[in-house]
Amino acid sequence: MTEFTETSVPDCLVLKFEEIDSDTEQLDQTVYIFYDQSIETYVVRGRRRWTPAIQSCTYSYECDNESDLADFMEYLFCPDNNVNEILYNYDNFPDNSNDITFEFLNENDHKDYEISGYNNKPHSVKRFKRLFRMIRKVGNFFE
Repeated sequence: MTEFTETSVPDCLVLKFEEIDSDTEQLDQTVYIFYDQSIETYVVRGRRRWTPAIQSCTYSYECDNESDLADFMEYLFCPDNNVNEILYNYDNFPDNSNDITFEFLNENDHKDYEISGYNNKPHSVKRFKRLFRMIRKVGNFFE
């Protein structure tokens, strides 16, 4: 784990979703979501499956309420696919949420930060909203 410094945010809950293709049972998409309380915004960093043949780019999305975010997530994932859900508590975030990229989240994705996880869950707007409200309640204050 990264050592805590004065320039890092002390705690930040991050939800990670891994969409599993129901036909191939391979990872199709990875999405990280956290909440920045200083600007009252949900921040999404994601990327579709990356292979030598399909070099997917990363994407970002921001919104201020869980309904819009749940609709976005429901659009991202195929209705036939399930997702793995993992809840992390990162302790090494930069001060500014704009500096938190997909690459940063993916490179620091480690069991040391994992709080819980559930595999092969069906996704729904109702479930997404409950999860998003949960991460909004943790003190994720950035500059």
